[in-house]
Amino acid sequence: MRTDQRPARAGGERPRADAYALLSDGRAVRLRAAAPEDWNLVHDFVATLGPDSLYRRFFGAPSDPGRRLADAVCAPVTDEGAGPTHGALLAVLEGEVVGLADWYRVGRSQEAEIAFAVSDRLHGRGVATLLAEHLMLTAERAGLRRLTAITQGDNRTMLGVFVALGVPVTREWDGGDCVLTIDLDLDSAARAYLADAAAGRERVADEASLRALLEPRAVVVVGDLRDPPTRRLLRDLEPFPGPVYHAQPDEAGEPLARNAPHPALVAAPPELAVVTTPPGQAVAAARRCAAWGVKALIVTAVGFAPEVGRELLEVCHEAGMRLVGPGSLGVANPRGARRLSALLSADPPRPGPAGVAVQSGGVGLALLSHLDRLGIGVSCFAAVGEKYDVSANDLLLLWEQDPQTRFGLLHVESFGNPRKFARTARRLSRRVPLLAVDPEQSASQARTALYAQAGIIAVPSLGALVCAAALAAQQPRPVGRRVAVFGNTQGMVSLAAQACLKAGLDVVEARDLTPRADGAMLAAAVAALAPPPHAVLVSLAPTTPEGVSLTEVADLLPLETVLLAVHVDQPESVAVEHTGSSAETTRPVPSYNDAATAAHALAALVRAAEASGRQEEYAAVPQGMDLARARALIEQRLALDPEGVDLTEDESAAVLAALGVGRAGTHAPDAAHAADLGQATRLTAWQDPVFGPVLTLAGARDHNGRTLLVPAGAREVAEVAERIAGRPSPPLADLVHRIAALVDRCPEAAAVRLTAEDAHVREVRMALAPLEAGNPYLRRLRRAPVE
Repeated sequence: MRTDQRPARAGGERPRADAYALLSDGRAVRLRAAAPEDWNLVHDFVATLGPDSLYRRFFGAPSDPGRRLADAVCAPVTDEGAGPTHGALLAVLEGEVVGLADWYRVGRSQEAEIAFAVSDRLHGRGVATLLAEHLMLTAERAGLRRLTAITQGDNRTMLGVFVALGVPVTREWDGGDCVLTIDLDLDSAARAYLADAAAGRERVADEASLRALLEPRAVVVVGDLRDPPTRRLLRDLEPFPGPVYHAQPDEAGEPLARNAPHPALVAAPPELAVVTTPPGQAVAAARRCAAWGVKALIVTAVGFAPEVGRELLEVCHEAGMRLVGPGSLGVANPRGARRLSALLSADPPRPGPAGVAVQSGGVGLALLSHLDRLGIGVSCFAAVGEKYDVSANDLLLLWEQDPQTRFGLLHVESFGNPRKFARTARRLSRRVPLLAVDPEQSASQARTALYAQAGIIAVPSLGALVCAAALAAQQPRPVGRRVAVFGNTQGMVSLAAQACLKAGLDVVEARDLTPRADGAMLAAAVAALAPPPHAVLVSLAPTTPEGVSLTEVADLLPLETVLLAVHVDQPESVAVEHTGSSAETTRPVPSYNDAATAAHALAALVRAAEASGRQEEYAAVPQGMDLARARALIEQRLALDPEGVDLTEDESAAVLAALGVGRAGTHAPDAAHAADLGQATRLTAWQDPVFGPVLTLAGARDHNGRTLLVPAGAREVAEVAERIAGRPSPPLADLVHRIAALVDRCPEAAAVRLTAEDAHVREVRMALAPLEAGNPYLRRLRRAPVE
């Protein structure tokens, strides 16, 4: 990226006047800044507080507490030079304030006092914690660096809020009161802990909100019965155990029951609605669904104008409905007592171990067809379409707590919040393999970097995804790269061995058993291997009419050893062969018609297993780095050019000096290792409008470069530095950490480009832009169809 370009806002949380987020019971609450016109709402909110809540908030029982709080919270915001003097966030549910968090700057300092209040009827629903998460971002944008709260020592609820946040909290006692202090300048480890703590709460809320989508008590279809997909959908819903209703889009009144008496609408109102109407009727349909008490909406139509899409999403948020689509094929949950297949033009899938999340309905149809042919069932399927609301992130959160999901299959065309997606996937990939289609697979591309850092194994095509899925479903997870290759001709063995080597596997045995080989000979050859390999690949040509049985091999192999076959005369790219001489030893074996296909499928699962064992590592704060000083220099210069500016060479060098990076090799702690940086190393960092802070490193050994999404773990940085330098290079990794910290914590550093030779930064260019700090892990629902 050129430093004279002005990027759009960085990926993650965009500055918003308000946002919707989920409470622990799955309901959507609106969080927004308080304004003078909210005086009556705040005054009425105080009336919902009981005596104990009033005492906790005011440390006593003041006269007219409603007026007192409304006057303070709704007062116009002023700026006395150090930034806004105060602010407040309101939590609004069904048009009423149910929670409030306010802050007041201490003089002209960077510290503020904060306080909370939550309606008695919403205690225990996570309102205060949600407000605290958003308040931290608001405070950071207001130039605050420290928050303090004073609470009674016996107020365990409020003390618990701060503990639940997952950030370091300092406690000091003042008599019977406790003074809690949060430092907003968190290091990478503390920020990761904060993100994971928020993710834990998000999982609970997300599962509760999606229960109506995947396990509804009743379903309604809103669509024209003259439309064939609508009729088929109703037919496919006939096995659903609960009531199924239908409503014509152009008729008012209650929907008609399809498989239950009409009065059942009162006893079992629909929780899930599938809207098959054209875009022009979708908003009206959504409003009718909201009136019926629907909690989740699937919209199948495509071609929504932006303003219509925004209205549809707003209707859903206001009514507390989760939205799948537009352009959704539907969802399926083939397990449990409430088996559901709400799919447009697709047969119901069988239950099984595969979690499937796609955007394209066409890709979803093809994938379901292949999985069904291979006998692979799904634990959960969703085609999210244009993902106005529900996205692959939501599915990952569900799979994270579902032991029946043994692997995940993804086809993601675009990202709304890639950093949150990557962090969620990283946690999930430690338990189950995650496979995704990525046609580009270029180390210099942000999408490829995202998948790699998230522990997602990218494959180049839908066919490759199906081939890897067959292995993931039918065989144990590989515990290593050692593979033994057997075949019945020398040519077949050679092709298979070469394919394994090219795929990055370690071939420990490659043996031709001759065209007369049979199952017994194969079993004897495998049994003679010591130590046993992690996988056995059998590549066979049709040399005899009876072929070579894999039964004997399946009987003797340990259960943790992967077994796969290649039959070159097989018409399908992948099939499943059932082997074993008894019910106890029966094991389905994936069979491929090409050795390269088999090798790449095995290699994908090996990489997934290796990714599962990688723990997150955080680099220590580099010695001599003064990020506060760098931020101050940037803020001072941007104050002179609020619309953005390209820094001079000397101005850029001053910012680097604050980071501990100089043009005389001063950033390298040991000058003896200076040469490790190699010749003409190019480092470019910028604020990507989708992926957030991105950093690319290139050099003579890799002209295209390697890309990292920021923040990156210590091991990831070290590996990229080693690839560029050709050997382990702590000085280069140190430089990357410092620049990454700058673009991560100072989003106004819109673009940085430097060239280093022999640990000397020879050239540096830097561009500033008025971008605000964001938190990509902040809990919130999407606020616009295009984010």
